[in-house]
Amino acid sequence: MKIGILTFYKVANFGANLQAISTYYYLKNNGYIPIFINYMSEYTEQEWTMQKRSLQAQTHANFINNIIKEQTTICHTTEEIKKVIEDHNIEAIIVGSDAVVQHHPLLSRIKMGKRKPFYISHPRPESMFPNPFWGIDLASEIPMSMMSVSSQNSAYNLFSGKLKQRMKETLSFFKYISVRDSWTKKMMENILNKQIIEITPDPVFAFNYNASNIIPSEKEIRKRFNLPNYYVLISLHSQSLSLNTLNELKREFEKKGITCVALPMPFGFKFKHPFNYKINTPLSPIDWYALIKYSYAYIGSNMHPIVVSLHNSVPCFSIDHWGTRNFFNRSKKDGSSKVAHILSVYGLQSNRREIEGKQCMVNASEIVNAIYSFPKEYVTSISKKQYEAYSNMMQNILNSLKS
Repeated sequence: MKIGILTFYKVANFGANLQAISTYYYLKNNGYIPIFINYMSEYTEQEWTMQKRSLQAQTHANFINNIIKEQTTICHTTEEIKKVIEDHNIEAIIVGSDAVVQHHPLLSRIKMGKRKPFYISHPRPESMFPNPFWGIDLASEIPMSMMSVSSQNSAYNLFSGKLKQRMKETLSFFKYISVRDSWTKKMMENILNKQIIEITPDPVFAFNYNASNIIPSEKEIRKRFNLPNYYVLISLHSQSLSLNTLNELKREFEKKGITCVALPMPFGFKFKHPFNYKINTPLSPIDWYALIKYSYAYIGSNMHPIVVSLHNSVPCFSIDHWGTRNFFNRSKKDGSSKVAHILSVYGLQSNRREIEGKQCMVNASEIVNAIYSFPKEYVTSISKKQYEAYSNMMQNILNSLKS
């Protein structure tokens, strides 16, 4: 059976690449033919063309192209997707994982500005309903299922009744829908009039099982990056931890013979640090994964590093910038953070602090204590349950597409 995959997969984002690769190998390992539908708006294609000039962006693209051989040409519209479905004899489509069911109403996009009193953000077309991720003019014609999708904390409470009705109509054609976090669950149930929606794991929670053949060995990683015996990775989206806090972290860990190593985002480093070690770009997504897998601990921003850490029972602490924000760009503390949801599954809510404005007001001692008291055995047991939930989800998806 040829199954099309609609997700953000060919982007300069480590986690997005890995969730797609995990899905690819699961389907291949179970006798299916996955074909990635290369959907992006014209705006995003132009942006991607500019990004490809950077070595890091090209490294992401090369990683995907070296593994995923079955990809369609770029599709900007539903009609173009329909054509590649016919050309490739695609029999069904899985949407997700990742933040593919976004919509950001105007009121949620008005923020206080720096140069002007306020500004209005303009999301990409892929982040606004309607688009092919929602199955518009597709789900009624070909079997489609949603896999661990996320709304990226969309302000669904601001959706109009007319908009929700249009969303409900297209969602009703899907054979199966599961979501990645509690906020998206609430959004979907609000749209679908309280129908029960299941929360299921991100595909990266199954990466060791699905894609073990491509993960470098610990020996290989240590040699290639000249790593010390014990290292803690620190990766920040911005200067959300002060230089003083980073210095304190360095001193506290060094007391135990543990070295702090700076880990880049795909765009490089946007924070100053006092560490003697750093990982340079360009960095392959699979090396990024292995660096976290074999680390003593991970501290930093973004969701997928936390997923990788938990999947491998690596102590972690989140400097969390996710979640809905008010006009003044302050967290609403409404439970919309996807990182908050994932850590709550593991009972590790205390291993997370929110960024307020630009700073995360957390003491280095709190972070260090959370790392040292990390319940590895318990986390391992929860990760096994996560894998079971993932396996059940995939079986339910495949059964739904065949029915």
